Amino acid sequence: MNALLEKIKKIEALIAGAQTDGEKNAAISARERILRNNPSLQIEARAKEFSLSMPSNWHKKLLLAICHKYGVKPYRYHRQKYTTVMVRVNEDFLNRVLWQEFKEYSKLMEELVTEITDDLIAKIHQHEEEDLIQGELN
Repeated sequence: MNALLEKIKKIEALIAGAQTDGEKNAAISARERILRNNPSLQIEARAKEFSLSMPSNWHKKLLLAICHKYGVKPYRYHRQKYTTVMVRVNEDFLNRVLWQEFKEYSKLMEELVTEITDDLIAKIHQHEEEDLIQGELN
């Protein structure tokens, strides 16, 4: 299964880096063939509704981008929290493709945000830890 996921990632890179419409269409067709020929990765076969709660708007935007990349239509119900994302997909596809890719990009995004934050704070003032005072809070 990992080899298949790696193949999908390579095809996604081809789609992103395509120089012409023909190259892009060929790569999209290859991705669709792989997904069609592997029932466990088919998005709509045996689809269930899943509720995914994101810790921040950044994470939600990332998940939405990944969903749209694979043709999944995310939604939320009236009065659900803004950071809740609902999807209707095959559970295997959610676990093996969407969620794995989300975790990878999420880790990269968090590292990048931490790096930018640390750099910004260093430009404002040398980062120092707060003092720890023994005693009770009044």
